[in-house]
Amino acid sequence: MDGIIWKGSPNHYTGRNGYGVTHITLHIMVGYLAGTDSTFANPSSQSSAHYGVGATGEIHQYVAETDGSYSDANYASNCSTISIEHEGGMADGAGCTQACIDASARLCADIARRYGWKKLWHDGLRGNVWLHREIPGTDHAACPDLAPNGLPFQQVIDKANNLLEGKEMALTDEDVTKIWTHKLPNGACVRDCLSPAIQDIFAMHDTGLTNGGWLHKLPNGRPARDIISDATSDVIRMHDTLIPQLTAQITALSAAVDAMAKSLGADPDQIAEAVKKAVADKLDSLHITIKAED
Repeated sequence: MDGIIWKGSPNHYTGRNGYGVTHITLHIMVGYLAGTDSTFANPSSQSSAHYGVGATGEIHQYVAETDGSYSDANYASNCSTISIEHEGGMADGAGCTQACIDASARLCADIARRYGWKKLWHDGLRGNVWLHREIPGTDHAACPDLAPNGLPFQQVIDKANNLLEGKEMALTDEDVTKIWTHKLPNGACVRDCLSPAIQDIFAMHDTGLTNGGWLHKLPNGRPARDIISDATSDVIRMHDTLIPQLTAQITALSAAVDAMAKSLGADPDQIAEAVKKAVADKLDSLHITIKAED
């Protein structure tokens, strides 16, 4: 998995002592990623984990997966787990963010793929995802989910399984807001460039996301979303899956134009206006006329 930052810790076994990897153990830091970095770097702490996930989604690695970590207060589990710490667990301080949850889900899915696990599930110590508080020998009775601002472990598991099944993680309301309000080079928002009719459809969708309108059960037992037309469903699917990709492309292209302009000593707005005029002139030269039917 790309983007993981190696930190390293001296606190680990060399190898797995004859055990194989059978599960992931989920932990909460009861603090911040920087503090965990410091603790795991200290030999006297005699504690570590394979990974730590921060509030921004940053992932640090402390122990190689070929080695056992000092994480679960249980020798057998230490030697057979891949342990993941998560920033959060404090009522008035560090909380577990959506970015942390999403990054953990990606990490868990990546681990599952590499070890040939088709699905992740928690069932005490019978599943392949364990909670630290459930492991014999630990005194961390609230880790990871029962601490204030703890880890919603089932959400991590569900998102990871969606990725294993090839599904994209659903957009949050925060994601949707960021997409709609993304500024284009001309200063307009993405949503401003859509037709009023499409904007109305998306407004309905956003309201449904917020209050569960799409999932409202009709007398026949089907959710409200099932009765909309296939065409409208396609538009909504575009909203949910393609807009993030398009936004990323727009951002990259905007940055490229800006960089090119600066390297040439030109004004990016002038370049954008020149391109706009060239396109308009080309369309005018085609003499395309659209007539409304009576």
